[in-house]
Amino acid sequence: MIKFLDGDAISAKIIQTIKEADVYLTLVSPYIKLTNKIKSELTYLGKNKPEVEIEVVFGKNDKTPNKSLSNEDFEFLKTLQNIRISYVKELHAKIYCSEDRLMLTSLNLHEFSQAYNFEAAFVIEKPSSILAALNNSKTELAWNEALEFVDKVIESSTPVYHKGKVYETSWLGFFTKLVEEYDEDNSETFFKKPMTTKDSIHLGFCIRTGVNIPFNLKAPYSDTAYKSWKRYGNENYKEKYCHYSGEISDGETSLKSPILKKNWKEAKMKFNF
Repeated sequence: MIKFLDGDAISAKIIQTIKEADVYLTLVSPYIKLTNKIKSELTYLGKNKPEVEIEVVFGKNDKTPNKSLSNEDFEFLKTLQNIRISYVKELHAKIYCSEDRLMLTSLNLHEFSQAYNFEAAFVIEKPSSILAALNNSKTELAWNEALEFVDKVIESSTPVYHKGKVYETSWLGFFTKLVEEYDEDNSETFFKKPMTTKDSIHLGFCIRTGVNIPFNLKAPYSDTAYKSWKRYGNENYKEKYCHYSGEISDGETSLKSPILKKNWKEAKMKFNF
C-alpha cells in the first residue's frame, strides 16, 4: 500500500516506524537535529531491541559537517547499541524505513523542518504476505526499487561511526550467544577534516573509510582502519577508496596499490614520488 502524508502526520509516522522496527531502522537525512521525542524513542528502541540495526546517513556541509549533524546529536547517537553513522556529501534525499515501512519525503530529520515547514511524504507499506504482494505488484515493485536506492546511498557513504554486536542463535531458538563486538570511530578525523582542494597537496584519503589523512603511499589508512587491516595483514586486500582522489575504487585499491591506475600519473606529478 502506498499512502500520501503531510504535516504532523509525517513526524507521527517516523515515530511509529522507530517504535515498530524489529530488524533494522534506516534514517537518511542531509540535516539532522533530533527532537526530544525522537531521542526518547531511539533510546527505548536501543534498550529494548538492541539487536535492531540502526543506520543513520547525513550529508551536505563538507567543510563543516557538524552543521548537518550537531556534536550533541552525534554523541547521543553513539550511545545506541547497534548503530552505523555515515556521510554522503551529495545527499539530498530524505528516507526513513524499517523492514515493514519506507517513507520518501521532503522532511529533514530536523526539529525546525518538523515544526515550521510545509512537508509531504509518500509511505510504502510492505505487503504482509505473498498473496498480498501478488495482488499489489506495483507496491511490491516500488518497495524493491526504493530499497535498492537506499542500499546505493549507504554503499556510497563514508563511515563515521560504527558500533554493534553480533549474536548467534541456537537452531532451536532457545538462546543467543554474543560472538563479536565492534566499535569503529572515525569521527575525530572526520569532523575536523579540512576541505580538499588542489592546494591541499599534503592530504590523501584512507583507502578503507575515505576520511582525510596525510598522503603516504606506505600508510594509506587512518589509525582505526589500520588496526582493522592489521588483524590479517593482507597487502592485497581489496579496499574501497583511492588514496589520492578519495573516489570509490570498487576494490581496485589495496595497501600494495593504494591509488587507482587512472590517477597514478597525476598523483606522481603532484606529490613527486
